Amino acid sequence: MEMNEAINSMYRWYEESYICIIYLEDVPTRPLFDSVWFDRGWTLQELIAPKEANFYDQDWQFIASKTDLSQDLSTKTGIPETVLKHTIQPSACSIAQRMSWAANRETTRVEDRAYSLLGIFTISMPQIYGEREMAFLRLQRAIIQQSKDETIFAWPMSDEPYTGLLARSPSNFAGCNDVISIRSSSGFSEANGELSIKLRTFPYGMETYCALLNCTRENLSDARISIFLARVSTAGEYVRVKKAKSGGQVMVPTPNISGLTERLIRVSLTPNEAPLNRIHGFRLRCIEPPGHMACQARVMSKYETTDDHLICLADGDQGTAGVVYMEGPEHFYTWNSSFKWSKVRWLKFGFDEEFNPTILLGNGMRDYVVDRGDPTRKPTSEQVQQITFKPDAESTAEIRRQIFSDGWIASKAGIPSRSRGWPRGVSILKVDRETGMKGCLQALNLGISVQVLPSTTPPQSREGRPTMHDASSTMSYVWTVDLTEVVRGDPEAELKELEKQEEKADMIESCCLCFFGRSCDGGDMDERIDQRRQAASQTKVLGAEDLS
Repeated sequence: MEMNEAINSMYRWYEESYICIIYLEDVPTRPLFDSVWFDRGWTLQELIAPKEANFYDQDWQFIASKTDLSQDLSTKTGIPETVLKHTIQPSACSIAQRMSWAANRETTRVEDRAYSLLGIFTISMPQIYGEREMAFLRLQRAIIQQSKDETIFAWPMSDEPYTGLLARSPSNFAGCNDVISIRSSSGFSEANGELSIKLRTFPYGMETYCALLNCTRENLSDARISIFLARVSTAGEYVRVKKAKSGGQVMVPTPNISGLTERLIRVSLTPNEAPLNRIHGFRLRCIEPPGHMACQARVMSKYETTDDHLICLADGDQGTAGVVYMEGPEHFYTWNSSFKWSKVRWLKFGFDEEFNPTILLGNGMRDYVVDRGDPTRKPTSEQVQQITFKPDAESTAEIRRQIFSDGWIASKAGIPSRSRGWPRGVSILKVDRETGMKGCLQALNLGISVQVLPSTTPPQSREGRPTMHDASSTMSYVWTVDLTEVVRGDPEAELKELEKQEEKADMIESCCLCFFGRSCDGGDMDERIDQRRQAASQTKVLGAEDLS
């Protein structure tokens, strides 16, 4: 009890002292600022708390006062002169800054690295020797209960593959003496061993977000410190990952943050579940839509890999991963009496912000281009050949940008219907990232399977760089796509038959109207036909419920 009271009261005792005598037992044997006194954890509060302090050497010879040495002390310790001179309180500095003052200090007992900081953060808590690193975790938990300062999460990672939001020791805050808080945090909470916080995010890698903290560095006020958070298998939970960035951090300019999604992040205080290890792309295992025998599938990946069946995105990229163009004879897609409207000519593959796989299907009813800002328009065959066979030509850069544009992912498109055809010639499939998609789009005679399956071969760039969470892992997973022809009759013949049946039904209905004395001038029937046609060309995103 006495020790607990002493440790919790120590900072206040120094603060209320008239003067503090600092005895340096190894000076002048060592230069003043090489003294081990500056490396000890408990001496930090001896330096900060008292208003007046005098330094003495091993022979009790006066060296100088803290005021006289304030500039040199600030250079040595990283503590601002204004704090040493009591012009401002330590609480005026961010949590990360205060932690950085102790980053290079040591204590005999591991727990004392946390207990020696209690007064600097105005925290009182019981001491439990034997808990080791858990003491520093308890200190951080106590700090976040009374602060909205997000700099406590702004420490750089070291070699760990993944971690939580809280640091293991003060050493993690080395180099954070210029990290300052931006007072716009909505706060955070802790419950059931989890930390919850709302952060602005944008997709960075597969199942990984770049999350912007409400803090920056002193000379970079127009940017935010951002960290990387990856999903784990438990719904809604994340861990912090490094993503091949120095310290697992990146500075994001503030002009780029408008419109970013604010996301609720839940992270275990002591995570033991690794992040999902999924390749940021698709494996095109089977692309055989109706009519594929007369075509050659040309695959374009946004990020070039050595695997021709893999289309993927690099870290930091998002949206469209690749395009498949079913190149056939000229007459194959031209509009004539033998035209098969159900043939798929174009496919686009990508991910939305939640990493739900999204697939665009397009036919060849029109000559599509990629200009005028229409995300569902498609490039011509000449443009595809230009991109495919002349990837380094400057003239193709803009065309390539348009081909891989991401606007279609948030768009809607017409529903293919056997009774009304494929009016817009484009459909978009939205796949649930939890369940995948498997079934048949009957109107197109198209079997669809989009499932997460193991992939033992990580994607490699032409330069040999991996594009996955953990390059050392032997097992990763990838969204595997199978698009196959399902023979369930002739869509064209069924289309004509259904139109005849609808026309017959309309005639019967109009006769009934006449029988009951209502007008049968055809106006009502025309209106009903128009309504049916509008329903057939309505815009929506197709999901698993639209498949049989």
